[in-house]
Amino acid sequence: MEFANTDKEITIIHNSNEETGKKIIAYANTEELPIHEIDLAHGHLSDTHWVEIAKRMGISINELVNKDDSDFMRKYDDLDDLEDHDWLKMIRNNPDILRAPIVMKGERVVFMSNPQDMLHFLD
Repeated sequence: MEFANTDKEITIIHNSNEETGKKIIAYANTEELPIHEIDLAHGHLSDTHWVEIAKRMGISINELVNKDDSDFMRKYDDLDDLEDHDWLKMIRNNPDILRAPIVMKGERVVFMSNPQDMLHFLD
């Protein structure tokens, strides 16, 4: 699997069980660019892909996770000191803990929690 590496395509990584990703895709479809949709509700990314994403975003693996979410805190309250491989396993097995949908276009890779941000991202 390859991610959008040019400004002529968009990759959106999201969980279709959540509305935000669906709305981001709707905004992205206003452009005439190919969209590569990666739906974590129906498939998984490899650990290598997650490492690449974090590296391109300039963050650590654990920063991919929404540790402030009430469901996460209820289930995994004391898990702040995990190793990268443990965080990767958690993301792989619990895609709903992803901080927000991830949008890629060329060199830009961002979390996008507000679907309207796609309008500025596409510029």
